[in-house]
Amino acid sequence: MISEVQIEKLKKEDLKEAISIYDKEYDVTTNYDKLFLVYDEIYHNPAYHCIVAKLDGKIIGIVTIVTNFSIVEECKPFLTVQNFVIHKDYRRKTIGAQIFEYIFNYAKNNDYDYILLVTESENKIAQSFYKKLGYKEEAGFINLMGRDEW
Repeated sequence: MISEVQIEKLKKEDLKEAISIYDKEYDVTTNYDKLFLVYDEIYHNPAYHCIVAKLDGKIIGIVTIVTNFSIVEECKPFLTVQNFVIHKDYRRKTIGAQIFEYIFNYAKNNDYDYILLVTESENKIAQSFYKKLGYKEEAGFINLMGRDEW
């Protein structure tokens, strides 16, 4: 267990380091020019929280949480969690659990109704991790706007 992990809001100067972890893990290429253009809009939007985990100043994990609102019953907010990844050298060291504890406490302290996780159906490792944290599997669907895969 690594206990010295700092969990904080993603800063603009940390964008490339943070996003490169995601890009390497999922073998994708983020459009950094576009990212830098939209970052300020995302950073100042209270519905968006891009969070990083740091160890000795090095980013070792990233996740995005987005506030949504239900328009039925009590109209309570809920969180959507996406783009979660831990650097491969730091997995199975409780960092992911610490990030999700941060997310849970954020949701609880702000009276959110529930937390919704987004992951690919093939990502059985992530699904097992979420179940271990007490999340329940539900059915969901996505339209990838003409693409067959993520």
